[in-house]
Amino acid sequence: MEKLRLERRPEARAFGVETLLQHVRDGKVRVPDFQRPLRWRGAHVLDLFDSVYRGFPVGDLLFFKRSAEAAAIHVGAVVVHAPAVAEAYFVVDGQQRITALAGAMLHPEPRPQGDIFAVWFDLEEEHFVRVRSAEPPPQWIPLNVVGDSFALLNWLHEWPFRSQRPDLVQRAIGLGKALREYQIPAYIVEGASDDVLRLIFKRVNTSGVAMEESEVFTALFHGGEAHPIESACARLQTSTGFGALSADWFLGCLEAVEGLHVARELTEGQVAKLDPRAVERTESALLRVIRFLLDDAEIVHLQLLPYFFPHDPLVVLSRFFHLHPRPSQRARTLLSRWLWRGALGGGQFGHGNDIQRVSRLLVDDEFASVERLLASIPDSAYTIAQRASLAQDWIRLGPSPSTPWRHTDAQFCALALAHLGSRDPETGKVLGSDEVRALLENESVDDIFLDVEGLTESTAVRRVLVSSRLKIKKLSSASLEILESHGLDQEAADALGRGDIATFVERRTPILDRWFRRFFAERIGADDGDRPPVAELIRRVDRALTVS
Repeated sequence: MEKLRLERRPEARAFGVETLLQHVRDGKVRVPDFQRPLRWRGAHVLDLFDSVYRGFPVGDLLFFKRSAEAAAIHVGAVVVHAPAVAEAYFVVDGQQRITALAGAMLHPEPRPQGDIFAVWFDLEEEHFVRVRSAEPPPQWIPLNVVGDSFALLNWLHEWPFRSQRPDLVQRAIGLGKALREYQIPAYIVEGASDDVLRLIFKRVNTSGVAMEESEVFTALFHGGEAHPIESACARLQTSTGFGALSADWFLGCLEAVEGLHVARELTEGQVAKLDPRAVERTESALLRVIRFLLDDAEIVHLQLLPYFFPHDPLVVLSRFFHLHPRPSQRARTLLSRWLWRGALGGGQFGHGNDIQRVSRLLVDDEFASVERLLASIPDSAYTIAQRASLAQDWIRLGPSPSTPWRHTDAQFCALALAHLGSRDPETGKVLGSDEVRALLENESVDDIFLDVEGLTESTAVRRVLVSSRLKIKKLSSASLEILESHGLDQEAADALGRGDIATFVERRTPILDRWFRRFFAERIGADDGDRPPVAELIRRVDRALTVS
C-alpha cells in the first residue's frame, strides 16, 4: 500500500506579530470555526503575552494556504468583513494563540473592559492584567494601543505623566516593540490531496486537546460558519465566562434587535440564511448585556439568572443595548433597578409579561427608555416586602420536594450568598465573583452551594458557598472573619461542629434574614430616587424651552 506523502514540503517561515495582525485586518488569516468554545481562559491569554514580552517560545503555527471567499471573520472581540482573496492562511494549529494576540491587540473598544481580551500592561510593575469593570490606573496601558506604533505615540502624547515619568514612556515604547516584532515560527501547507490533509489534521493537537478530523475538515472545505448562532453563543461563553446561552435564547434576542418575528423552530438551512450582520449585531448587543449583568446588576453567572426563557429580560436588554451601546452610568444604574424589581416581583415586567411589548417601550432616548421600563414594574415597596417574605420562607422552611434548588427563589438566595464575600475555610481567600463564575463554568449550583447535611432538599439556611464538601467541616474551627463571610457566628459554628443542626439553623436564620433584606433593598434602590442626572434634567428643560 502506497504511503501518503506531501508532494510539496511545507514552507517554513516566521511571522512577526505585527505582520500577523495586518493579515488579520486584511482578511488573509482565517480562523475556522470548529463549532466549540475556545479552550483558553483569561489566565492563558495573560501568560501568552507575558511569554512574548519575555521572549519565550510560544510554539509553532500551522496554516493551510488556499483561496477564500468573502466572509465575516470573528477573532476574539474583533470582527473583520474580509473580501475574497486568492491566498489566505487557514489556521490549523494556533487558533488559541492567534485569537488571543488579535483579540487583545486589535480590540475594538477604546478602553477595553470585561472580556478575556481586555488586556492592559502595568508599566510600573511590568506585568499584564485583565481589566474587568473598574477604571484602570493611569500607569496602565491597553494592548490595542501598543499594537500600532502611531496609536502608541498618540497615547503617550496624551498621557498626563509623560514629563514626570520618562522611564515609563521608554518602557511603553519597549513594550510595543517587543510585542510587534516578536517572531512566531510557522509551517504552511499548500496543494495537498484530501487524504494527506486528513492525515495531517488527524495528527494535529492543540493545547493537548485533539481536534476532531470532521470538525477541521468541514471548517476548511465548506467555507464559512455552518452554525452561526451556535458559534456566536460559543464566542460569548468563551469571552465572558458567563455561561452557555442556548440558540433559542439567542434567537429571541435577535428578534428584538432586528425587530423581526423569528420562528422558534428554525431549520438549519433557515438559520444559515439569516443575515450575518443580524447575527453580529445581536452578538455585539448580548456582549454588552452580559457585561451589564456582571458589572452593574452583579449577577455572576447565567446559572444564577433568576429568569427562564422566554420570560426573561435578556430580550429587552438586547434591544436596549443595541439602541444605546454605551449608556451613561446613571442609566445603567436605573436599568439594573428595573431588572431587579422585575425579578423580585416574580418576573413582572408589566403588560402581562409580554416581552415583545415591553421591548417596544424602548426609544432613541436612553433615559426615556429606562423611565418607561421602571414605570412598568409594580411598586418597589411591595416587591421588596414580597421577596423578603419568600426569602424567609426559604430560610426557615426550604423548598417543597417538587421544587428544586435552582427554582427562581433559590437562585435569589444563591445570589445573596455569593455576595456575602465568602472566604475559603482553608486559605481565607475570598470567593469573589470571578472565582464563583469559574466554579460555575464546570459545576452546577448544587456542586458549589453545598448543604451542610448533604441533603438534596433542604432549607436555604443550610447552604454554604464552598468548592468541596470537605471544606464545610473546616468551618467549625475557622476564624471569626471567615465565619462572618458565610453568615455564621461562633455559636452557629460550634453547633455545626458537634452536629447540632437545629441550633445551627436557629443561629444562622436571623443573620441571613438581615443580609437578604439588605441585599434586595440595595439592588432595587429602595433608599434612592429614580430621577435622571441633573445634566439630563437641564437638557429636557432646554428642549422644552426651545419647543415653546
